[in-house]
Amino acid sequence: MNAVKLIFVMLMCTMVLGCLSQQAHERAMEELEMTHQSSAQEVERLQKVVQKKEALVVQLEEEKQAFEQILSAKDATVVQLQEANKELEAVVDVQDQVKEQQLEEVKKELQTLYSQVAALGSQPGTNPVSFSLGTDVNGMDFDDVTQAFQNVRSMLASQMKDFAQLHAQNNQLEEEMKKLEARLRHVEQLKQELEQVRAAREAQEAQLARVRGEVQTVGKEIDRITKALEEKFGKSLKVTQHQDRLVLTMLGQILFESGEAHLTPLGLDIMKQVGEVLVPLPNKNIQVEGHTDNNPIYGQLQQRYPTNWELSTARATTVLRYLIEQTGMNPTDFSAMGYADTRPVAANDSEEGRAQNRRVEIVLYPERVTKENHTVATLTR
Repeated sequence: MNAVKLIFVMLMCTMVLGCLSQQAHERAMEELEMTHQSSAQEVERLQKVVQKKEALVVQLEEEKQAFEQILSAKDATVVQLQEANKELEAVVDVQDQVKEQQLEEVKKELQTLYSQVAALGSQPGTNPVSFSLGTDVNGMDFDDVTQAFQNVRSMLASQMKDFAQLHAQNNQLEEEMKKLEARLRHVEQLKQELEQVRAAREAQEAQLARVRGEVQTVGKEIDRITKALEEKFGKSLKVTQHQDRLVLTMLGQILFESGEAHLTPLGLDIMKQVGEVLVPLPNKNIQVEGHTDNNPIYGQLQQRYPTNWELSTARATTVLRYLIEQTGMNPTDFSAMGYADTRPVAANDSEEGRAQNRRVEIVLYPERVTKENHTVATLTR
């Protein structure tokens, strides 16, 4: 009757563990889908932003063309004004030459008149006549020439003012061009960022597909290991699942004599069969942990193990070495840790509790690490 109850309890524990494993898998898949949807929404948002920026680029291109047309028209006006200025300077030069010729002719006529007056005054029987001409030949004033020069200066000043305005407009257009170029560079940067987001999204989708496969594989392996170990060892070995890792717990009194770190015959048999279960696992990442109760080391035993730290570490290392040497598994897949009495699973105020705390745990993690140093569990969050 007790055997039937025991079998019934074991079956119920197996079903509960399977349900917990399945629920964990379903939660992981739901979180993956939520992450995928979030990534898709982010990409859509970025695409809308890029579309707006592209429309802005088209608008800025049109503004640039309009500015270039205005600038071309202003440049043509400047050229026309420069040509008109050259023509006006040529006219002024011609007028100056004409005035100079007229002035020279007037000077010659005055000299002729001076000579005639002097000749009349020197004739016999006549009194010398002195003429005082109030006309300074060298200081003659040409109002029309002065007015023309003033008109030229006024026109030149007006042209220089227009040229200054055109220059200011040209500077403004150059500033607008610089701003436009900066906006274009920003749009190009957004395009590059969008391409990076698309590439990251594709990489993420590939990674999510790989993680889904890993989650399924890990789930199958957990179910297989749990069933195999429970069938072989029953209560001698306890299998539990904690989020992304599987923990095989073996009581210390089964594997070791009191205060010793050498495997007992039963411990050797258990470790041999545990190794046979672990060998087929892909992408192994195994950590062996030693734990003790809170009773201090005393007597001659202190010469080998001064404290529970040394004893727990020695037991973990013994199990690790056996698994590597007897099964041929890769040493890089293993690590050993000694925790002494710092991680009890029961109170140390009774012999039963202390017996549960004296244990060795073999912890199986998923695939060791990706390039980003994430385990399978962290990738599914």
